[in-house]
Amino acid sequence: MATSGNLYDLRKRRFFGEVMQEAEIKREKAWAHLHKSSKELLGTFESEGLVVSINGGGEDMPMNHPHAEDAKKLAATIVELGGIVLNGGRKKGIMQASSKGGGQNVIGVLYPEIDEKKQRMKHEYAMVNSPSQRIEILATCPPIMVIFQGGIGTLQQLLRAVVHLHDHQYHPEQLPQMVFISNYWTPMLQTMVNMRALPAQYMENVQFFASADEVIAQLPKA
Repeated sequence: MATSGNLYDLRKRRFFGEVMQEAEIKREKAWAHLHKSSKELLGTFESEGLVVSINGGGEDMPMNHPHAEDAKKLAATIVELGGIVLNGGRKKGIMQASSKGGGQNVIGVLYPEIDEKKQRMKHEYAMVNSPSQRIEILATCPPIMVIFQGGIGTLQQLLRAVVHLHDHQYHPEQLPQMVFISNYWTPMLQTMVNMRALPAQYMENVQFFASADEVIAQLPKA
């Protein structure tokens, strides 16, 4: 995969859709900003440093579930390293766990139909106008994407991240990115490869993990 630059360099990515509520976090070693674009019908994501989207199911997963505990641990470690966490913004499942781990250094991405204000955690939120924008942000914009257990929405994010990572080869000027996928998804993805619904080469640059410790060990130093 041909890429240039450093994983944590300043990056800017525009996406189709409206940003109805902007969000920004600045830390000494990291920065993330979701905002309206100067271009019509576009939103903009900008970041620098260690910024990680943590994705996973919004079902009522108990917080002592191994994946929830891993998401919380990963988010806490990212923050300890001076980084910022992005997630889906809801107070459920992996999203709730990563919000608990990340505390005030989390940006949740919501759209109006699931804006459950009484269910929000206490951190920053960005509002976009549809689910497709939310997926695009979480699956393609940060330098690092981590995907835990989930349902159909998480699967959408997973496939979008995989395709985006593969398509970097056509855009060598883009900064590098990393995609970590839980072993939970391995049987389904292997079946898709066997059926030729998913070309095997799309998985060449994806990294699979069994625990948060494996992701943490592979996080590049800033």
